[in-house]
Order: sequence, then structure tokens, then C-alpha cells
Amino acid sequence: MTMERDKRSAIQLAAEKLFAKKGFQATSIRELGREAGVNSSMISYYFKSKQQLLLSIFERSIYDLSSISAQLADQRLTEMEKLNQLIDFYTAKLLADGTSTYIMLQEQLLRSIERSSQLSEEITEKQFSLLEGIVKAGITNGSFKPDINIRMIFYTLLGTFRQIVIVHSKLWLQDSPDIDPKRFQSDIGQANRYLKSLLSQMLVS
Repeated sequence: MTMERDKRSAIQLAAEKLFAKKGFQATSIRELGREAGVNSSMISYYFKSKQQLLLSIFERSIYDLSSISAQLADQRLTEMEKLNQLIDFYTAKLLADGTSTYIMLQEQLLRSIERSSQLSEEITEKQFSLLEGIVKAGITNGSFKPDINIRMIFYTLLGTFRQIVIVHSKLWLQDSPDIDPKRFQSDIGQANRYLKSLLSQMLVS
């Protein structure tokens, strides 16, 4: 079972790298197999098709969101502490796997396959629902100001992280000699601190 998981993960990592660098349509099954170090027939075995392989990257994000939702629900934290943990979650995810975020941003524009657009919308809605639930609970118990535009707060959070990924697109495209991962890490760290401070100012009574 562990070997199967390792092969599946290797294929997904190879797909993320090649889809980001070359695009979904321009990446062949043979290239994916070569990058992952497996026979190309293994891709069909684990994912049925290149389309399903792409969707598996989106589905992993949905699973991650479900995990952080359960984690926050299980802890006795204030609403502000939950929001800070949510920001930490996005920060850690981008630092560990920014490529998948870049691919999803690509797909929102290119719409290579129909289901990817649907999953992208589902992920965005789940992200908003999670934030909305925390903020509304804070409003109800008096921790947060009552006149809050939750949708605009969501766009601020999401837009900040996404913009950093776009600015550092060279990391995913791998087409430049002046790639600087440390600058990306620094920007993400600064965004983490900035957004926590901003939310505290915007929300706390």
C-alpha cells in the first residue's frame, strides 16, 4: 500500500511540475511517466486519464480544506485565533505546495477541462464558507464588529496570496535563471503577518 501511495504521489508531483511549466494540453502522458520515473501505463492505472490526474490535484485541495475545517471545529479557540490559524494554514500550504495553487489559477483562465472549473469554484466557495462561519460566530458573540463585509475580507485574503503566487510565477514556469525561492518565502511570511494584523484591525471591536 505504501509503494502504491508513493507511486501515486510521484505521478501527481510530476504532473504539477509539468502542468505548471508546459500547460495541461502540451504535457503528454509519456512525459509524465518519464518525469515521475514510472511506466506511462501506470498513470492510466492510478488515474485513468490525464484529465483525472489534473482533477486529483484539485480534489486534494478540497480534502485539505475539510481537514482544516475539522481541526478548527475541534479546538476551543477564539474566533480571532481561528482566523489566525486559517491564515497559517494557507501560508503553510503555499510554502509546501505553491505549484498546485498556480495550476488552479491557470485553469481558471484556460479551462482545459470542464470539471476543473467546477472544482475550482467549489474550492473557492468552501474557502469562503469557512471564513464566513468563523466571522459570523465572532459577530454573534460580540467579538467582532457587526458591520463587516465578509465577502470583501475574503477577497482581500485570497487575492493577497494569489497575487504573490502570480508575481513569483517564474518558480513554477522554471524559465528564468534568476529564480529566487527565498523571496517567495519572505513575501509569504510578510503576507501572513500583514493579514493577521489587518484582520484584527478590521474585525475586533
